[in-house]
Amino acid sequence: MRKLTKSSPRKFVVMMSLMTISVYAQADKASDVQSLPSSIAQWQTTAKQDIEAAYQQSVANHPGIYDSHNPGFPKLLESAKRQSLALAQQVNNAQGYAAAIARFNTALQDGHAGVVAVLPDELRLPRHWPGFSVVWRGDGLKVYYSEHSQIAKGDKVIRCNNTPIEPLMRKTIFTFHGQVEQPGHWWEQGWRLLVDDGNPFLPKLKTCDFVKANGSTYSVQLQWTERPESVKQHLVNAYNGDKLAIGLHWPTEGIAWIAMPTFSPNEQQKADYQQLFVDLSKQRAQLLTAKAVILDLRHNQGGSTFWSLKVAEQLWGQQLVTYRKEQASEKTQVWWRASKDNTEYVESLKVILKDQPEMYEMVKKVSAGMQLSLDEGAPFYVEKNQPSEQSAGEVTGSDFQNKAMVIVPGQCGSACLDAVDTFKLFANTVLFGAPSSSDSTYMEVRLVDTPSGLSKVIIPNKVYVNRPRDKGYFYQPDIPYNGLEWTTEALLARIQSIIK
Repeated sequence: MRKLTKSSPRKFVVMMSLMTISVYAQADKASDVQSLPSSIAQWQTTAKQDIEAAYQQSVANHPGIYDSHNPGFPKLLESAKRQSLALAQQVNNAQGYAAAIARFNTALQDGHAGVVAVLPDELRLPRHWPGFSVVWRGDGLKVYYSEHSQIAKGDKVIRCNNTPIEPLMRKTIFTFHGQVEQPGHWWEQGWRLLVDDGNPFLPKLKTCDFVKANGSTYSVQLQWTERPESVKQHLVNAYNGDKLAIGLHWPTEGIAWIAMPTFSPNEQQKADYQQLFVDLSKQRAQLLTAKAVILDLRHNQGGSTFWSLKVAEQLWGQQLVTYRKEQASEKTQVWWRASKDNTEYVESLKVILKDQPEMYEMVKKVSAGMQLSLDEGAPFYVEKNQPSEQSAGEVTGSDFQNKAMVIVPGQCGSACLDAVDTFKLFANTVLFGAPSSSDSTYMEVRLVDTPSGLSKVIIPNKVYVNRPRDKGYFYQPDIPYNGLEWTTEALLARIQSIIK
């Protein structure tokens, strides 16, 4: 058998990500804003200034500007600015501002780049609806909850405003949200079609046509009203289903359920993960005789690869997981964009990591490399693969051979997608649920306020070169699940029917 060599290539990728909080979590709160625009002219000026600032920040710091593997990025960035500025000239309120900012992102088609609006609560309008809510499920838009007398849960929306749903979604919501060519983003964004958040650039939907399960069709004139607060409780499970606590659960005999709803854990959730690792070790004999081990990624929006890696090591074995990951990423390099601001950002992490020696040394090395590249006028600091050290033992097969079924939601990207990468290194892993999201090769983001404080620029600090999973790649489920309900109860019933 081949021997596993103990080496440090790309370990920093995992350790560094421990410092990374989800972009969406960071961007959830607006910065302090000294004064808000109060006229149409001020909103337009603010939008233009913030879009220009986002562009300039990206030109100065984004790895794509100098990425020889992506020569079209500078023109794409210029196009994003041009398209969003065209909308900025028509802005007359906060909602128009947010839409113009959003267009910058959808033009780039990259969740790890662009700019995101973070409007304070006082600028948000009440959400309006036509009396029912929808979700995307595989091949169409279906009613999830309804207070409309004619419309029932489960009915399929086939067209609105005399336009079939798929081209309508492409022209409307995907102009401002998500990545249209990613199937997982249809799952993630589909609900928006029948919601009015005040975007002035979207047409008002006046009619929709529906088909029932028995094949009969009907049409409805839409009446838009402010959505009652009480509706929220009916939509809790609409997207990802219920949210289980981090940990090992046994919902029924013979099925182990490992819930991982986040890879950006708070202190309590970190403790939950530590308990999960203990439980996986203590209950290993039971796990090895289970009919299936479910790896539940519902609700997960990324964070750190550390947590999924540790789960994989508990199941398949640390040496085998390390060996297969190193084999898969043997040719991968990490190029850090050595701009002044990026270099200062990485340097600042040393203060945060001063009490964590191993991570501190890794950050110190990258920071020094970036500073040297900056001083020499080189656009990147390229991490060098470290030479192998002594043997860490023989790599053998794993005794974990029973079915590992990964529940994949449509929004699964970033560290959630890294988890799927790891789990799929093993032949006993199958994917269940929706198509995943995808990543570009630009990672390790930081956020920068725009001049108004109403938006944050998303700046990735590094680019992967020769990563096994190419940019834009997404996973299709081995076992698609297009059911309306994604609750644990519903998924368990379907899984039981599969593994009989």
